Amino acid sequence: MLVAPHFLIGTAIAVYAPEAGPAALAAITSHFVLDSIPHRDTIGTTHINLGNIVMEIFDITITALIFWWIVPAHLRGYALLVGGAAILPDLLAIPSWFWPQLYRLPVINQLHSWHVDYLQDRNGSLNWFWGLLPQVLIILAVIWLIKF
Repeated sequence: MLVAPHFLIGTAIAVYAPEAGPAALAAITSHFVLDSIPHRDTIGTTHINLGNIVMEIFDITITALIFWWIVPAHLRGYALLVGGAAILPDLLAIPSWFWPQLYRLPVINQLHSWHVDYLQDRNGSLNWFWGLLPQVLIILAVIWLIKF
């Protein structure tokens, strides 16, 4: 999935769960639940190409704007940390592009294995409408839960 659904679900967890430990665990777990939903999040066959870079910049910008709009000021720091936990499996992939041995570390290896096992539509056969629809619905649901 794109950053927005993962991060904003983590944000919703933070808003409704005041305990950091359970909130972080729920946020990381939510990542795997969301990735089990068929979705589309890449352009082409590789993650590093111009289309994906532009899409990620747009995704992160939209996520930041929504976050700033829906999260009360006194919860922003905490929500940022829990939202970060929700995207942790994806964040761990970034250093592995430069240091593939990262996945040999025991905890990282298991987390990555779960992440890959839960991903849906890895081959990109889902068209963009059906691939983005569940993500947009998740984002709208989070906005509704927190803001209204």
